[in-house]
Formats: sequence, structure tokens, C-alpha cells
Amino acid sequence: MDVRELLQRLPEPDPAGVDRVWARYRSGRRPAPRVPLWAPVIAIAAAAAALLVVNARTEPSRSLALGPGADAEGQLAWSQQVHLTLDGRGTATGTGHDLRIDWESGTIGVEVVPHSGTEVSVVTEEGTVHVVGTVFEVERDALGVTTRVSRGKVEVACRDGWSGALTPGERHTCTPLRPAGLLGRADALADSGAPSGEVLDALDRGLAQVEPGAPVGGELLARRIRVRAEAGDAEGALADADRYLAEGHGSRRLEVLATAGRVALGQGGCGAALRWLEPLRREGTPEDRVILASCLVERDPAAAAALATAALADDDGAMDAGWRAWARDLTGGAP
Repeated sequence: MDVRELLQRLPEPDPAGVDRVWARYRSGRRPAPRVPLWAPVIAIAAAAAALLVVNARTEPSRSLALGPGADAEGQLAWSQQVHLTLDGRGTATGTGHDLRIDWESGTIGVEVVPHSGTEVSVVTEEGTVHVVGTVFEVERDALGVTTRVSRGKVEVACRDGWSGALTPGERHTCTPLRPAGLLGRADALADSGAPSGEVLDALDRGLAQVEPGAPVGGELLARRIRVRAEAGDAEGALADADRYLAEGHGSRRLEVLATAGRVALGQGGCGAALRWLEPLRREGTPEDRVILASCLVERDPAAAAALATAALADDDGAMDAGWRAWARDLTGGAP
């Protein structure tokens, strides 16, 4: 008897039995998990991110010199994600999604397409500017490295100790680290009319790092003597003048002696000033000799008259009318 014949002889199914079999069948099956609507989006994004990583890893790195006469100047479309505006010198190294710019001088503008996975760093001796999707500008000059943000946000890490995030409209300057750089910053601040406290801060920091006997130390001291004298810090100016001479600096010796002589004269009179003024008897300017003559007129009128006469003879028209009148008075009124 075959299977078909056996099936034909089976009795009609019991309705209750059918229900039991159906219930057992349903209880034995686990419902299929529901797929969230956003799952395909996540999967696509993950795939795209993986593709970007693969592309970034496989894309060859390149390097370009930036600046006048170099590989690129003016405007540079580094990639579809990064556009540079150049007014200075530096070097760009990296891929379309990973770029490092070692910036030497001048101004560089950087525009990075947001949400493109592109990372750009602008690196200088003074600090590092790191961005992902923004518009910003970095300028390196005598004052240091200044970052200005137009769009987005940048992370700035200065080697002078400052770090933080800048948003549109904000700016920050990473100051120089080396004594020579700090000397340049002090001069730039003085030329711009900055408060004496800012100029002194740069000079103080430079002097704190300078090697003993280094020529830049003499330049820093000479600047600080002048700034302190102009700010009314007579004691500080005279202490720096003593230090300048004790350390054997010579390039600004006459300037230091003249400044110290005037400061000492104002603080303690001729008695305090003569030690600074005497070395200027032959080497100083006509004005220096007039000041020295004024301090000698009571104790040695003949020497005072001789100095005043020499000052008038050496004047090439640089002395103004007031100085010349003073010198003639010290000669006894001779023309």
C-alpha cells in the first residue's frame, strides 16, 4: 500500500485537535525582529564613513611650497574640501582629507567644507590651529601668530601656555617664544603705541630666557631702559643700565649712558648723573655735552664753557633753538 492510499484512509480531523496543533505551531515560532526605520540610514552612513577612511588611507600624500615664486601663491584649491588664500610663506603637506600647513610668515586664509571629514592644522613655532569645517585666518608677524575666525570654530593651542576654542568674531595671538622673537614683539608693540606694560611684558619674558652674554640680551636691556625711563621708573632704568655695562654689552653703550644720565639727573641731580655723563665728554652727542657742561658750570666753569663751545661746533643743525641757546649761555654768551 502506497502513501497516497494511506492518506485517503485517514479519518476527518477533529476540530479541537486542529486548534491544538495550530496553537503549538504558533508557540514554537519566535516573531521576527522589527527593523527601525532609521537603521538603513545608519548603515549607509557607516558605509560612507568606512569608504572615506579607506580613501583617506589610500590617497597619496603630496607636498607644496607656498608663497611668491613657490609651487603655489595667491589662491589655491588644495582639494574639493579645502581652499587656501596665501599672502606669505609656508609648506602644505597631506591629502584631500588630512592637511598640515607649516606656516612661516605672512597671512593665510583657510576655508574647509563643513561635515566633509576634513581635518586641517596650521602649525607655527608659537602654536597650532586645528579645524574641521570652518573659515579662518592665521597671520604670523612680529607680534606672534594671530588667529581670526569667520565661520565655525577652531581649537588653538599656544606654546606660551594658552589654549582654547575661538568662534566667529573672536581672535587670539600666540606670542613668540624665543628672546629674539620677543624683542621683535616689543618693538612692534612700541611702534603701534601699545601701553608700556605690554611692551615691558614682552621684554621681561625675553630677558628671562636669554642666554648670558647673548647679544640679544643687550638689545632687550637697552629697550627696557628706555621704556622704564619713559614710564617714570628711574630705579628700574638705572638698574638695567648698570646690568648692561656689567654684562659687557657695547652696541648701545652710548645710548644707555645718555638715557641713564638724564634719568639720574632728574632723580638725584648732577651728583648722581656725572658717572653716566662723564664718559660722554668726547663720544656723546652735542646735547650730551651740553648736559654735562651744565653739571660742571659751578665746579669748573672753564671746562663747562669748553664743552658747550665744542657742542656748538659739532652741531650739524640737529640741535633745536633751545639747546643752542642753552649752550651759548654756558659759554658765557659767545656766538
